[in-house]
Amino acid sequence: MRILWISANKLGYELLLETQKLQNISIIGIVTLSEDSPTIMYDPIEKDNSWYDFGYPVFEVTHINEEDNLIKRMHADLVIMCGWRQIVNEEIFSVPEKGFIGFHPTLLPYGRGPAPIINSILYGLRESGITMFYVNKETDSGDIIGQENITIASNDYAIDVYNKIIQAGKILIKKCLPLVALDENVRIPQNEDRTFYFPKRTIQDNEIDLENDNLDTIYNKIRAFSYPYKGAFILQNDKKITIWKADVEQLK
Repeated sequence: MRILWISANKLGYELLLETQKLQNISIIGIVTLSEDSPTIMYDPIEKDNSWYDFGYPVFEVTHINEEDNLIKRMHADLVIMCGWRQIVNEEIFSVPEKGFIGFHPTLLPYGRGPAPIINSILYGLRESGITMFYVNKETDSGDIIGQENITIASNDYAIDVYNKIIQAGKILIKKCLPLVALDENVRIPQNEDRTFYFPKRTIQDNEIDLENDNLDTIYNKIRAFSYPYKGAFILQNDKKITIWKADVEQLK
């Protein structure tokens, strides 16, 4: 099976490392973001790593929707998109014969939409996971191929959840991608009755309101917006204090 890989973050890099171990899988190219792309990735691959290290053709693009001819001429059986913050035009989904697959770090249909790791912590989730699904024109709503669960501990920070998602994603790749190659995978329509969309977050959400936020909210903000994100902060007297870590102690 010929796969075109689209990714611009650490999750996509790590899952590609796992994918190339599988039999009957051929990676024919990697599409990633160029340095001049306006799209910001908060979780890029580490500086010591490079998409070129895999030895596959690498195509650096500004925006995926300007590259429909590239995707067509690659003649991929399957496109896998993992770690991509650009909305893809609907006509591109129908190009690969076996479909267009994406990954989302929640247990869909719960947690559709932006900032899934940040929102999972802010909402106080203790159970989450990663979903492998067919991408369609609606946000995170395509048929599910498989899911893998994780737990979120009360003291897990964003990077802890992220690393758990990576490990769960590797398990999902090993379990499901060979079945996709053989056309033996399931397609489970999402239950719209269980759908919940996470809200979009802006930098204003990172601010800690000392007058109105309770301790649980403050602690969750510090955890949620920590590395690789921009950090929770306090503004006072034209000064900004960024808080990357905190401990909760029970006072006697």
